[in-house]
Amino acid sequence: MQTCLTLSRWLATPCRWFAALCGALLLILAAVILYDVIGRRFYATGSFKLQELEWHLHGAIAVLGFGYAYLKDAHVRIDIFVDKIGERRRVWWELAAIVLFLLPFMALLLWYGYDFAARSFQRGETSNGGVGLSHRWIIKSTIPMAALLTILGGMSVALRCIVTLARPDLRPTPFEAD
Repeated sequence: MQTCLTLSRWLATPCRWFAALCGALLLILAAVILYDVIGRRFYATGSFKLQELEWHLHGAIAVLGFGYAYLKDAHVRIDIFVDKIGERRRVWWELAAIVLFLLPFMALLLWYGYDFAARSFQRGETSNGGVGLSHRWIIKSTIPMAALLTILGGMSVALRCIVTLARPDLRPTPFEAD
């Protein structure tokens, strides 16, 4: 069981790194928005590139944090029956959902997202109209990266589910505490 926990920690590490990166990107996003608002209000400047940069930063922050959110059980969840079942059964449901839904869906998203970003790179895709940012493949590459991070986070939680079910004394819950 210690091997499962060690592997779980290793799988969760990239999710934590990208969560820290997202925190830094939030500061950059705030600075870009502040610069854009002040420039538009007081200096009558405006830029499509600046607006697209805001959108791209916001999108990257949103999707690159999925894996970390799953580790912390901070993702959106619709639990209709959660109050009616016990903790042990809840962990079984979590493990089944990871194996049957999360991992296959994210594997498909990784596969097709990689193709989506690669085609954008090969074509040298830029913003519509040519007035925005170039290198559209950069933002599109966050899709497969987010899928990979979510797979890593899901596998980490799945291993902790196994430990929680087998040895609740070692790990009482499969999710990380705040």
